Amino acid sequence: MTRILGTVLALCCLVAVGPTPSVAAAEPGDLPAFTQVQAPSVSGVRRYGHRLVVSPGRWSPTPATTRYQWYRDGQPLAGDTTRVRDIRPGDVGHRLAVRVSVTHPTRTPASSVVQLGVVKHRVDTRRVVRYSVRTKGRVPASLATFKTLAQQTYDDPRGWRGRGVRFVRVASGGAFTLWLSEAGRVPGFSSVCSAQWSCRVGRNVVINVQRWQHASPAWNRAGRSLRDYRHMVVNHETGHWLGKGHASCSRRGALAPVMQQQSKGTQGCRFNPWPTLAELRRP
Repeated sequence: MTRILGTVLALCCLVAVGPTPSVAAAEPGDLPAFTQVQAPSVSGVRRYGHRLVVSPGRWSPTPATTRYQWYRDGQPLAGDTTRVRDIRPGDVGHRLAVRVSVTHPTRTPASSVVQLGVVKHRVDTRRVVRYSVRTKGRVPASLATFKTLAQQTYDDPRGWRGRGVRFVRVASGGAFTLWLSEAGRVPGFSSVCSAQWSCRVGRNVVINVQRWQHASPAWNRAGRSLRDYRHMVVNHETGHWLGKGHASCSRRGALAPVMQQQSKGTQGCRFNPWPTLAELRRP
């Protein structure tokens, strides 16, 4: 009897440790396809300052995961994978698209692309302003670079272009002259001007080359970039030509108006190179 019981236990152990039959996993291509019940779509205004929201559409079965990838002029934007997207300055003048990709354990992965038209500025052009560029005195800075960076400031959707003003540089004349001036020659434009700062007098928008090259002590202490200072000083002095006076900080921690004298400090506001929405909307 003992011998028979041992034989039975041995057979049980052999069954328990024996090989398990393998089950072949289905390849994605072997799975049935998704059924697209409703195509994805994008809602929102294609203008800077607005927000786009993707509707993933409807699929059968309901996807286990849904992912998004944004494109600009056909090129994927790294890390740009959200369903809700604010239009950015670099989008203006370019075409956006978004790919919606869906997966499910019982279906082959699928995707659908929504193509959008060209993204526009916050508002259409309401006024075209022509200006020319000149230098005064000894200017140890590249005039070509000054022209390029100033025009970039004027073209930027965050700047006065957002008020509908389009600036066009001409060889001479124009509605105003944008000067890059030696610091010591700035007071020559008017007794109200200082050799320390930039200035605007009549149709002359004067950028102090010392400030253009080195920003200001207050700006530098805040750790802001020279490029942002150049945006700010061009926007500020041109804002005067557009008829805007100086502004002050509305509350501590708020964004400083571009018409505030940020070269000297911000009174508790945050340094800011661009007109605020209030400045763009105000006549």
